[in-house]
Amino acid sequence: MGLIDALKYRSARAIRRALMCGVGGLMVAIGIGFLTAAGWILLEQVYSAAVAALVLAGIYAGIGLIILGMAASSARRERFSPEAAPLREPAKPPQPGAMPPLAEAFIIGLNAALAARGRR
Repeated sequence: MGLIDALKYRSARAIRRALMCGVGGLMVAIGIGFLTAAGWILLEQVYSAAVAALVLAGIYAGIGLIILGMAASSARRERFSPEAAPLREPAKPPQPGAMPPLAEAFIIGLNAALAARGRR
């Protein structure tokens, strides 16, 4: 299995996963829409349209605020955690002279890429 085949496989898998997540998210959104409509009908029959609107708005606003709070706290935790930024030595290029210039350039680029990946 060559490099091109591996890239094709990984990209096809990523596209498949993205499509499934998109379709799954769409189905969840449609389900939430139907649940909202059913909740509206039930609350409107029992109380009134104004109460139904207030209850559903409060539920969605509360869920949204909880999700925003969770996202903010996780971002803050990641930014200040010692594990988020491990201390690493910068990449050192190989000593010149032993390899052809093209091979040296490849090794230097590879080390730079690995160092940049580790800093994220």
